[in-house]
Formats: sequence, C-alpha cells, structure tokens
Amino acid sequence: MSYKFKYVALLSICVSICNSTIAQDIPVDTLTAATVTSAIDRNINFTQTGLTKIDGSAFRRGFAVFSSPDVLKTLQTLSGVSSGTEMLSNLYVHGGDGSDNLFLLGGVPLYQICHLGGIFSSFNTDVVEGIDFYKSGFPARYGGRTSSVVDVATKDGDFQEYHGIVGVGLLDGRLQFEGPIIKDRTSFNLAMRRSWIDVISAPACAIMNSMNKAYGEKQNLGYSFMDLNARITHILKPGSRLTANFYWGNDGLRINQEFEGRDPDGSLNDLDVTNTRFSWGNLLGSLNWQKDFTDRLDMRLMGFYSGSRSDIKMNTLLEYYRTDHTDMFKQDTYNRNRVNDGGMSADFNWYPHHKHHIRFGGTYILHSYDPSHTYSEYDVDGGEVFTDISKKEGVESIGHEMGIYTEDEMSLTRWMKVNLGLRYSLYGTDGNVWNYIEPRAALKFQVSPNVGIKASYSEMSQFSHLVAATYIDLPTNSWLPSTSEIAPMRSRQVAGGIYSRLPHNMHLNVEGWYKTMDNLIEYKGMNSFFPPLTDWEKDFKTGIGKSYGLEVDFGYDTEKTSVSVFYTLSWNWRKFDDIWPDWYLDRNDNRNKITVVANHRFSEKFEMYASWNYHTGNRMTVASQYLPKEEGSSIGEFLYESPNNAKMPDYHRLDVGFNFYRKTKRGNISIWNLSVYNAYCRINPLYATVVREKSAGKPITFKGSGIGLIPIVPTFSYTFRF
Repeated sequence: MSYKFKYVALLSICVSICNSTIAQDIPVDTLTAATVTSAIDRNINFTQTGLTKIDGSAFRRGFAVFSSPDVLKTLQTLSGVSSGTEMLSNLYVHGGDGSDNLFLLGGVPLYQICHLGGIFSSFNTDVVEGIDFYKSGFPARYGGRTSSVVDVATKDGDFQEYHGIVGVGLLDGRLQFEGPIIKDRTSFNLAMRRSWIDVISAPACAIMNSMNKAYGEKQNLGYSFMDLNARITHILKPGSRLTANFYWGNDGLRINQEFEGRDPDGSLNDLDVTNTRFSWGNLLGSLNWQKDFTDRLDMRLMGFYSGSRSDIKMNTLLEYYRTDHTDMFKQDTYNRNRVNDGGMSADFNWYPHHKHHIRFGGTYILHSYDPSHTYSEYDVDGGEVFTDISKKEGVESIGHEMGIYTEDEMSLTRWMKVNLGLRYSLYGTDGNVWNYIEPRAALKFQVSPNVGIKASYSEMSQFSHLVAATYIDLPTNSWLPSTSEIAPMRSRQVAGGIYSRLPHNMHLNVEGWYKTMDNLIEYKGMNSFFPPLTDWEKDFKTGIGKSYGLEVDFGYDTEKTSVSVFYTLSWNWRKFDDIWPDWYLDRNDNRNKITVVANHRFSEKFEMYASWNYHTGNRMTVASQYLPKEEGSSIGEFLYESPNNAKMPDYHRLDVGFNFYRKTKRGNISIWNLSVYNAYCRINPLYATVVREKSAGKPITFKGSGIGLIPIVPTFSYTFRF
C-alpha cells in the first residue's frame, strides 16, 4: 500500500465516512462552516479594502460540525476565498496558493496551521479574541507573504474571577480555564484540545483484523492530535504590561501492517511486518512589553520563537523461511523536517492629532531551514548493516529577514481618509540577497454617512517556498528559502469598491480586484509522498499568474436574526513556459462561488442556523486523445489541448445546526449542539481520476471522473461554561 493511499484511507476512517462512491463525468472545456453573522465588523469607516474583522464571540455561537468551531472554515465562507479540497481547511485567496497566506498567532508566524491534514485548524476558538483578515489593501506593517494576512489575537485571562469551558464532541474534547494569579495585576488563560480518533478507530481495526485473520493480514491505524494554548498577562503599572504567549501542537499517526504467508499444511513460510510512525506540529512562544508613554505615543516590543517539525520513522522486516535457512531483510528509515524562526519586533503608534495616526517599526527574523534529512539502514540476512548514503538528503540553510515600515493614516477632509505606507523588505541566505521597496496605499471617500468608496494598491514579497508534490497538507511538505535559481515571489494588487449601509438593518458591499503574481513555482512531475529536495529547483518550474474578479457581500442583521450572502465571480490564470506556452486556468479557478449563512435565535434556549455553499468545480488536466504507437516506436503519444482543460462537477452542500441552551441556578451555561454536515447527502467530488475510453475504429479518448466519499455526516457536541 502506498503512503498516499494510506493517508487518504486514514482520513476516511477518522471522519467515519461510508465507502460509497459516485463517479461523475467531467466535460472537457466546459464548513464545518461557522456562522459569519453580525460578529463581522462591516464598518465602512475602515480605510483598507478587503478587510474582514471577526470577533471571537462569532465562534462561540457558530456552526460546530465535528465538535468545534473552526477559524479557517469560517474564513472559507467569505467572498474571494476558495477552499480547495472537500472538508480541508485550505485558503486560496484572490488566486493565490495555500502557502502564500501569512498566519499570525499573537503576532508570531505559524507554519503548521492544520490538524488531520486540514480537517481541523490549529487555532482554538476558546482563546481567540478576534481576527483581522486582509485579502487586499495590506497595511505596511505586514510582510512576508503575497496573498492574505490572517492575524489572530488571543485573549487575556480574567483579572477578577475564575471561569472556563469544558467541551465534548464527536471527535475531540476541549478544556479552557482562566482567572487571576494576582487579582487586578496578573491573569492566566489556558486552553487545550485532544482528539480521540485513535479510540474510535481501534474497534474498526479490530473488526477488520478478525475478518482478515484467515488470510494472515493484520492492520492497525491510529491518529490523534493535541494542542495547548497558554497566556499570562502582568500589569506592571497603568499603561505598561508584560504578556507571555505559548502554543504547542502535535499530530501523531501510526500505521502497523503485518502479513503471514502459510503453506497448505499451515506452517509459516514468510512474514512481512511494517511499522510507520508520523509526528508533526508547532512550538511557539513570545514575550511582549506594551508601554504607553503618553496619550499619543505607545510602543510594543516582542521577542519570539516559532518552530515547525515533522518526523517519520518506518521499520520494515521481511523473513522467508526455507527448509535449511531463513532469508531476512530489515530496513529502518528516518525522515525529518525542521523550520525554526527566532526574531524580534518593535511597533510604535503616534497620534499627533485625533485625525492623524502614524505607525512605524521593524521586524527581524532568523530563519533556519532543515528539511527532509532521510537516513536508511539495511540489514540483509543478519549480516553487515549497510547505510544508504544516497538517500541522505539535506539542504540546511540560514535566512535573515528584515522589514522596516511606516504608515500614515489621516483624514484629509471630513469625507476623505487616506492610508499611505511604505515597507522595505530585505532577505539574505546562502550568499543571495534580495531587497524590495513595497508601496502600500488605501483611500476612502465617504460619499454619505452610509456610503463609502474605497481603493487600494499594494505590493508584497515572499521569500519562503512550500515544496509540496501533492495538494494535501502532508507532514513531508518542506519550507525552503529562495535561491539563485528560484527568486522570491511577488504580487501587485489593486482593489476598489463601494460599501454601504442600507435601511432595515441591511448592508451591501461590492468590491473588485486585479492581481498579478511573479516567480510562482510549480512541481513538474508525478505526485510523490516525499517531494524532491536535492537540487529541488530543477524539479520545480517558475511562472507568473494573474487573477481578477468581483465580490458581493450582503447582510441582514437584527438582534435575533442574521443572514449573510457572499458571492464571488473570478478568473485565475497561470503561465509556465516550461509547461505550456500560453495562459491557462489554475486548478482552483472556481468561476462562481456563493455562500448563504443564516442564523435565528428563537428564544434564550434555542437557536438554529444553516449554511449553503456552492462553487464551480475545480479543474484538472485530461488528454484530448491518444495516438497509438507508430512503427518503430515503443510508445504512443498523448495529446493535450491545455493544462487544466477539464472542469470537475460543480460543488454544493447544505449544513444545518441547532443549539440548545440551559442556564443553571449558579449562572453556568450548558449548550447542546446538534449539526448535520451535507444535509441532503450530495456526494461531491473529493478527487478526480482520468478514465480511458476506447471504441472500435475510433481514436482513444479520455474523460475525467470525479470520485466522492463524503455523505451526510451528523455530529454533536456538549459545552459547559462555568
């Protein structure tokens, strides 16, 4: 069994999906969704375009399929964002790839943003205070990525009282507790999550092994994740505080396979045993000092560490029993990836006037890349142990990243506000140095108290590349720096639109964007569990991209009812001269995307919500025909019209959920959540294959076939707030 198949199979078992599949023809050339309701700040007074602010309370009320509300699946519902593969927490923003989004937890970059390949995000919503999500109009204080910024702020603990949350769901459990260490001076906030998918999968494996016992087959699969958030805040004196943040996350996966071959008389003739262990995750820590010098000047200093790691161990034992001897082969393989960042930042806010806000500061990060050291040992027939030096890879390197910025936001008139920013980015590694000046500008014109017009321009640079040979978030994916052959990625984006408050508690925003991308990388080759790292630049091609589109956001909000509609019309193009000589559509070119989210609170004890998601199908490459081999040739020829020339079937799904509230005499609150993912059991394509069609007297042709695995999935959770 291949690694890729094992991984996909595990995902299927863990989410308790059925084995039913459906094939859908693909013509050539043709969430857990969390409620995003009134908690989204749609204030038209913000200068920046493409900004969505989400308050942490949105997640506590939100849709909780698979036990917990999810930050990334909430963002997937927004306009301008594509989700990619079914159920996964990928973000493809304004035509970008998943690796060009900047994820910040408490201001510190986070690399591994998902658990279970993307089904759960790494952000625990019990400690989230709020999120600033930028799709365009990036302020100058952000740098290092080219598509979006997801800035997640965590909460201080309560300085007065102790209270917390206990949650139990279908696949995980969680605990959050906060309170004072020194009343009015020092507080803590602690939260942890742990899945029990390994407990659920154990009986399934036991049943399967009992059925296959007669064939000598035995398999055990186990997966679990755990993460921990901690925050301590100490008030030194009024206007001065220290904050320490900590995050640790870990995923563990084990695959054990055993096969016994026996002769007709029942005697053992061969033994095949394979044990594989995966472990990956993050470690993050920071220390912040915030100081208010005056009412008009404040400072924030931060030192931080962020590390990402993955380890894979595989042991293989083959024994063949002969009459007079035993043949044996033993192999031990170890693979590891590391990214370690250490840095510091300084940010200042100065208010020379109540209509004038100046920000300035800088960041320095020391990057250490240590990807995919693979080491194998062989033991044949109990003799000498051989080390396969050819399999030992390592491209360890050190990178220095520095950014200096200034922003000036001011009200020019009563109706006009502008944000002008400039960022200087420098990156050096292995004798290569790049530096860019990145202008940022945003303009808002207040036509009336309820109508605003905005426009923005921004340039962004990205110096790190995610080397991945598949679209799944695998622990073998590696981060590598730019080199003399692979230059930093660059993007330029212009955006603008109209933002309005309407009568009767409604709002309507219409925004368009145009974005260009340079130095994109694309793996040219077959999917591989271990992507190539020795001379990796030779296996990846560079190209350019462009995307443009229109977003429409409509909302209706009252005290009890909220309805949000997000629509996107977009085009996403790529051009890689080494792959195809002309522009072609990207895999995630979802031409139309619609999300409708509704929430209604019937009483203090009962609430109902629903989310309907639709988008045009992803694209794939299908050969137009196959020419048989000619005389003197050993192979035939595949003919292609262009890459990604086939569109998968359109995607649509309805999720519904119910919250039941009960308040105790002591003021504690218990919440039962019942929800249904894919309520009308639409079997959407999870992945695609190419089917070969052959008719007598006609050329061989091909078509795409979408394979679906996810049926209706009911889930539940119980939350107790004390």
